[in-house]
Amino acid sequence: MTKEAERVVVILDGSKELNPSIIKWPLFGLSLKPGDKLLVLGILHQVINPMGFKSKVDTSSIFGTNRRITVEEMGKKLEQYNKDAALVKISEQYKKEQIEFQVKILAGYPLKDVAARAVKSFGATWLVLDRHMKNDQRYFVENLSCNIVRLKKDCNAEELRGPNVKDNFKLPQCHIPYAEMIPAIGPQRLHSPQNREGESIGEHQSHSNRKSISRSSSASSISGPETGGEHSPLSINESGDQKDLQSPDENPKQHNHNDDWMGGNPGDQVFKNSLCLICKNRRPKIGWMRDFTYAELQAATEGFNAKNFLSEGGFGSVYRGEINGMKIAVKQHKYNASLQGEKEFKSEVHVLRTARHENLVMLVGSCSEGNHRLLVYEYVCNRSLDLHLSKHSRRPLSWQKRVKIALGTAKGLKYLHDNNIIHRDMRPNNILVTHEFEPLLGDFGLARTQHEDSDKSSETMTRVVGTLGYLAPEYAECGKVSTKTDVYSFGVVLLQLITGMKTTDKRLGGKSLVGWARPLLKDRNYPDLIDQRILDKHDVHQLFWMVRVAEKCLTKDPQKRLSMDKVVFALNYITDCDNFCGIEDFSPAQSDTVSQDSYDSVSQSPFEDDSVFTIETTSANSLSLFNERLPPSPPISSKSSASTLFGESASSSGSNHERYL
Repeated sequence: MTKEAERVVVILDGSKELNPSIIKWPLFGLSLKPGDKLLVLGILHQVINPMGFKSKVDTSSIFGTNRRITVEEMGKKLEQYNKDAALVKISEQYKKEQIEFQVKILAGYPLKDVAARAVKSFGATWLVLDRHMKNDQRYFVENLSCNIVRLKKDCNAEELRGPNVKDNFKLPQCHIPYAEMIPAIGPQRLHSPQNREGESIGEHQSHSNRKSISRSSSASSISGPETGGEHSPLSINESGDQKDLQSPDENPKQHNHNDDWMGGNPGDQVFKNSLCLICKNRRPKIGWMRDFTYAELQAATEGFNAKNFLSEGGFGSVYRGEINGMKIAVKQHKYNASLQGEKEFKSEVHVLRTARHENLVMLVGSCSEGNHRLLVYEYVCNRSLDLHLSKHSRRPLSWQKRVKIALGTAKGLKYLHDNNIIHRDMRPNNILVTHEFEPLLGDFGLARTQHEDSDKSSETMTRVVGTLGYLAPEYAECGKVSTKTDVYSFGVVLLQLITGMKTTDKRLGGKSLVGWARPLLKDRNYPDLIDQRILDKHDVHQLFWMVRVAEKCLTKDPQKRLSMDKVVFALNYITDCDNFCGIEDFSPAQSDTVSQDSYDSVSQSPFEDDSVFTIETTSANSLSLFNERLPPSPPISSKSSASTLFGESASSSGSNHERYL
């Protein structure tokens, strides 16, 4: 049986210098044979505008460059590739091996979206990424099903998915003597920008507005923006005829025939963090769920073998297992033969099966057989946050990872609150992380719905569920629970991320972590708060603002605490240095107790005094740009637009229809 021809796409960042080595690598690294096809795809995602500044290629945005400039730059880039002596020589080598060689220039933003659509349209079996695309490799792995490899700086190949490429294959650098340089591959005919401006090309909204200029050995073309929605991209050849490129969904090569939990079929949705690039653990596709038999789960955990034991809580034990290549965590519930016990189990399944978010541990199934009651969750590969914060951890968490975990956890908790679910046991033990420190919020305890306690007050529970040290005052003292009790617990978690301390740490001198921290917060003594293991390795201004968010979460009056959507808003700003100005009321005043030089500038803005920033605001009908000079950090009591954004209303404290996790 004849093996199908390989279709290889090499992605180049058109805004960077051409690297001929990556184009030559597939010939040997993938052992290409006659009849195979190679597409070199250069993507321009930013160009230099007439003012001399870099502008992103996005015709749908007022901040993007205009069409004429983009087309001109694409023509220049194609001409550069066409005249590159090394590339010409490589193309001749492919031609000699009877491998179809094609170069194409695309323009659009962001680069990864443009590239992914082009790869699908080409029907690629292999995707080769340049070393500069390390930050985007996750996106390609999650959104494409073809084999993927990335070339490193030393030309060694890093396989991201697919059959093994040649081990330790290293491409020698290309050194071409001047005498061997030959003319470009034939004259290329490019339509002038003026003519192109006058042509009628349909304008369509799409994820990334894309124009393309392509060159092969026989033809070159320029195409307009790709179509959006269900339409396939359009290409315009030299004669001006339009033709449809193959839709990604119509290409059978793009779908691997894996177990259905992995996705890969038309309509399947996966989380953007669906694959851990370190250990290759894959999350199930969104919405995947099934009923398991007890025999299946017993086999998956090797008879609930002690070597697969993960943890034990008040409701039962958790074991690691594997079914059809999917790693799972199986929770054995202590069986309650009463009618109420069965109702609680069914309630748990009903509530958790609807919770689907990239920062939540996903329930993928359950088992209710005889006296056995088991819940099956996706397996999270790198343990819980408390182990990474522990002083016994081999390597302390970096500041960047702590901020990343804080933001992801906040997003997961916000999702629960948006869906009327209260966690009630928010703590580091229930925050699981991948090897890339993507946080997933989980709790293997039983959930209860509010209407099950209809004979009680809408905000009062007879039994306090949670962990000492994380309980909000009104919850611990009166049993009053709302979304704001979760916010308080999240504030404690923020303190732990900042300090690296447990709530039972001996250094607290018998106080709670919050009780120990309050005097330091009051005096703005931030240096004594930070985990000493990262004292010299944290972002000073991010620390100030993160402490301020924690303080607002830990307010004793629940009505004055932030809601989680505003916590997420604040943490998003904190991680984006250019937008610190958006949360002025979180900027702390200078501490009298601060002595380090790096902290002396706290009263100053995170920017230079003369800095100018821009804010984009979108509404249904407009996009506006505001230029404003950033003032010094105001007192905490000052009022600004941020105070409106982060202000709280009494109505946000809870709902009579909230459910409890």
